[in-house]
Amino acid sequence: MSARAVLSDPRLRARKIAVARQAGHRRLAILGGFLAAVALVVATLVVLHSPLLSARAISISGASHERQSELLAVTGLDRHPPLIDLNLAAEEAAIERLPWVARATVTRHWPSAVSIAITERRPLAEVELGPTSYALIDRSGRVLADTTASTPDLAPLSGVGVVPAPGGYLAPSEQAVLTLARALPVALLSRVAWLGERPGDGLVIQLRHAPLVIIGAPSALREKMISLVTLLDRAQVAGFATIDLRVAASPVLTH
Repeated sequence: MSARAVLSDPRLRARKIAVARQAGHRRLAILGGFLAAVALVVATLVVLHSPLLSARAISISGASHERQSELLAVTGLDRHPPLIDLNLAAEEAAIERLPWVARATVTRHWPSAVSIAITERRPLAEVELGPTSYALIDRSGRVLADTTASTPDLAPLSGVGVVPAPGGYLAPSEQAVLTLARALPVALLSRVAWLGERPGDGLVIQLRHAPLVIIGAPSALREKMISLVTLLDRAQVAGFATIDLRVAASPVLTH
């Protein structure tokens, strides 16, 4: 039988046509599945970016110093973005750059809510900037705010160099006096005129209507504070010029 005769066999031709049709159907089915998947993805994105799934309900807890409008502005939540587009880590970092914020946690709640939980910094000390201007400083040296009145329960720092705007930090050279401020007992705050450093003496505390207290190096501060409190409670120190506490166990008073 010749090759031409084989190819002209009707059964073989019908078989080839059927195979071709099946392949076409498979291609159409694959294409249809692909188009359906694309349509599903597009529809999902449209739904996720609809106003129904945007950040419309914002709750903020723990913020007593930072304004809500500022918190929403730095995160972009004031524009009510879709929840799917929120970058929680970036928004937390933006909030934590605000002066008073120590830590922020941003959580999305489907379908349309966002909660912001804030832990605020606490002022430890103040620096006088002028006759009626003071900068509030936290324990890390961060400047929290500028105020127009002194705060009695904060440690008054003296001799501080450049004080940056709120949100900035005091220079590393100020860390020693901050360490002293952190060690200062609350009971002594009302008796302290200022804390600072003096050439040759190191850290010092100027008491109100009382001697200058020479602390020296920022070491053994707990022992030095205990010695100072004990001395002030038990001795009359008003007539002395200095109290030398560089050796905590052996305070020296001089006229």
